Amino acid sequence: MHSGALGWVGLVSMGSMYYLIPRLFNQKKMYSVKAVELHFWLATIGIVLYIAAMWIAGVMQGLMWRSINTDGSLTYTFVESVKATFPFYAIRLLGGLIFLTGALVMLWNVIMTAVKGQVVDVRIPAVNAAHA
Repeated sequence: MHSGALGWVGLVSMGSMYYLIPRLFNQKKMYSVKAVELHFWLATIGIVLYIAAMWIAGVMQGLMWRSINTDGSLTYTFVESVKATFPFYAIRLLGGLIFLTGALVMLWNVIMTAVKGQVVDVRIPAVNAAHA
């Protein structure tokens, strides 16, 4: 779910905005194409760290929850399994912060594009009732 939300929905939305925003402010391109590329790589690295950490932590917890002693009791308590995955939560946080940094780069680029450009004046012609 997180990979779909961050990877698919996030990147498609960002790409759509990078296409539409320059047109909204009558520009040929975004203020900084290098910032667009930086945003892409920050988002990609953040997503990979976030998803890989969640996947590894999930597999680890699942294996710990299934581990049983010879007498049939659980080898690890729930708390022990959560404590064991703490480093992966830290990596997940790092990935999320990198992804957020990319979003802040995009915000700066959008603001600079808006300040540099002009709003496009679009007038929708009135519909003639006789021809409708």
